[in-house]
Amino acid sequence: MPDYFDPKVIGRIKNLELRSLRLVESFFTGMHKSRLLGISTEFAQHRQYVPGDDVKHLDWKVFAKTDRFYVKQYEAETGMPVTFLIDTSNSMFFKSEEAPMSKFDYAATLLGALAYMLLQQKDTFGLMCFDENVNEVIRARGSGSHFRNCIRVLEGAKPSGHTSLYDAIFSMCGQISQKGLVVIISDFIDDVDRLSLALGQLSFLGQDAVLFQIEDPVERDFPFSGQTIFLGLEDEGRMLCEPRDLRNAYLAERGRHFDEIRQAALSFGYDVEKMYTDAPMDKPLSGFLSLRLARRKVR
Repeated sequence: MPDYFDPKVIGRIKNLELRSLRLVESFFTGMHKSRLLGISTEFAQHRQYVPGDDVKHLDWKVFAKTDRFYVKQYEAETGMPVTFLIDTSNSMFFKSEEAPMSKFDYAATLLGALAYMLLQQKDTFGLMCFDENVNEVIRARGSGSHFRNCIRVLEGAKPSGHTSLYDAIFSMCGQISQKGLVVIISDFIDDVDRLSLALGQLSFLGQDAVLFQIEDPVERDFPFSGQTIFLGLEDEGRMLCEPRDLRNAYLAERGRHFDEIRQAALSFGYDVEKMYTDAPMDKPLSGFLSLRLARRKVR
């Protein structure tokens, strides 16, 4: 049984924070900026006193200048609900000889690292496994038992069907009620136009999103030679051909597809990070999280 809890990755990212680049709303206490005004340490604005307000928040300096009572309001800090969408389609379970693990095992290890970090931040997170259907839904919580339950679900995941992010995202949109962060982990072998429509729905609902595209090294390099039978990763059939005749066209089409995914995400202000299953995930992941945090600080 695979182990999706990687201490090496956890050790490298444990001091980083996965923060939403958008404001979030939650009833839980945490570290993220909220549209709600409450009691915190960061001053937001003054509001005229009304009967029933706590007098300890009266600003006496303002009273001395205006002869009117005003209370201080502070920016509330909230927990950030995070929803993980992980692709369990047939293509995600592909593993070449050049890779130490399948795309799904890599994706699940990545999810486990991020979920553990969220657990330490006292944020809540949920899980949705999908192919062309939604196969598993775990509501957002923030306990250790909830984390272990999510890992057990990932360990029991089976390959099936093809990728349909459009259906998965629209299904998720009908089940989440709070603004937060959506983390999508997939190989994105999907129609970009439909993906763009789904990302637009996320944006309309005020959700932030991060897209992690997982690829095997043979998908990246296309290192084949001699007549080869290629099997479609999502039941597209089989084809006998000479790889040298296809390599340039394949790499160009692969680059175009990724560029379209990136442009679709960036049009809504979402981040895309490509990760390869033959490379350690700790360095690119920690670098990505650091850059994301730096971007948030300048907003």
